[in-house]
Amino acid sequence: MRLLLSSSGTVQGNAVTSQPSTTANHITDPHYYTFDNSVFHFQGTCTYVLSQQCQNGLPYYRVEGKNEHRGSTRVSWTRLVKIFVHDETIELVKGHYGEAKVTRSGFSVIVSTDFGLMVSYDMYSYVQIAVPYTYQNSTCGLCGNFNNRPEDDFQTRQGEVVSSDVVFANSWKAAGDDEPGCEVHCSGLACAGCTAAQTALYRNSAHCGILENSTGPFAACHQQLPPRSFVDSCVYDLCVSGGYQPILCQALNVYSSQCQQNGIQPQSWRRSGFCEIPCPANSHYEAQGTGCPSTCVNPNSTNNCPLPNQESCVCNSGYLLSGGACVPHSDCGCSFEGRYYHSGETVILDADCRRRCTCSYGSMTCSSHSCGQHESCRVGPGSYNTFDGVMYQYPGACRLTLAKVMGFSNHSHFMVTVEKVPQGPQGFSNVLRFEAEGTQVAIEMASRSTVKVSDRNHFLPIKRIDNMFEDYYNKLFDKISNTKQMS
Repeated sequence: MRLLLSSSGTVQGNAVTSQPSTTANHITDPHYYTFDNSVFHFQGTCTYVLSQQCQNGLPYYRVEGKNEHRGSTRVSWTRLVKIFVHDETIELVKGHYGEAKVTRSGFSVIVSTDFGLMVSYDMYSYVQIAVPYTYQNSTCGLCGNFNNRPEDDFQTRQGEVVSSDVVFANSWKAAGDDEPGCEVHCSGLACAGCTAAQTALYRNSAHCGILENSTGPFAACHQQLPPRSFVDSCVYDLCVSGGYQPILCQALNVYSSQCQQNGIQPQSWRRSGFCEIPCPANSHYEAQGTGCPSTCVNPNSTNNCPLPNQESCVCNSGYLLSGGACVPHSDCGCSFEGRYYHSGETVILDADCRRRCTCSYGSMTCSSHSCGQHESCRVGPGSYNTFDGVMYQYPGACRLTLAKVMGFSNHSHFMVTVEKVPQGPQGFSNVLRFEAEGTQVAIEMASRSTVKVSDRNHFLPIKRIDNMFEDYYNKLFDKISNTKQMS
């Protein structure tokens, strides 16, 4: 993972600090660049500790990466990134842009914390980890110890400095990964098995050699970011993939992104028929798009954006980003009192039903409301409202499945259950359980609502990183269905 200095500071929530940071990159498949500028190539498919805080006195974090083979055992790719911070776990899963619940920037999902940690994943294979300089001599894992001494980067979990990158990387296998055969014994670029003819072909300027061409589109970046190690990694990838052009495009994109991270804009290198980027409906490609796209939740996010410009698909004029798609401004919902409401949605608010509010054109309009003569303001016991609008009553006490993915499906797995336990002659204690992508959340609705996330108890409200997970109690029903239970 390559050492890169950020002169613009680090992201802390929605603010920018002047605290400088350093960046480590897990560049595509098996190529790692440490904080201290060491480079190694490792093909293991276990879960590994990429970086963590290893000295007391600083906020704790740990970033793990799970690798996988994709068609060849000579190369591994990042499938899953886990971030452990503030007693919470966030998972970024390959191809699942909408599940991160954090922020989008360019073609990546970014998780940032209030103490300066930033983790970026392009949802395919490219991971970046940035930490502030306060973490010097305080990190460990595959990204190294961040002490400006690359010669001791290969320090095992046991504290021994070794010369073998395989021994080093295998020692940082994460706890709990019992997948058989995920450790490897092949070391370095030789694992690709490139022939002399392949090496010569893929190093020419029509392939990876374009990166180090002194008159090519990336020349402006050479002084600050020497391209040789990127070319070596690119050649490795093409040897393994048989010259597959999308792999070449990914390798060139990695170097281009690093140039932009350093404030250097490469010349245009994508062209018709070569590494073109198809953008979704109502958006267009920009080589220097904003790092903070305007969204329905934050339409002014481009103002004072702390992230560098980068190539991205930008929503057309009059459209805003919502759930990964560009929608007309008029179709945006409303952020109101800690919740997000869809456009056209009408809700009754307050414990005594005093307000009736409607979301329209991004604004919430409220008026006074009161129940009728023969009505009362309450949620009835055992009332269910299906996805298709059917309402029915089921007052029984048992564990019920509210919703789940059925059978063999390409859709991401999730399951929501509710357990109704009798509490005296008058009511029930309800426990709502939500499971998705390996994370379990349990919400007990009692005198004080408690939430258990991955076996850890929390009292509401829960504020997750970037305030994107505020108050699960308020939001979970909107995500699954309009099911109502007596609380």
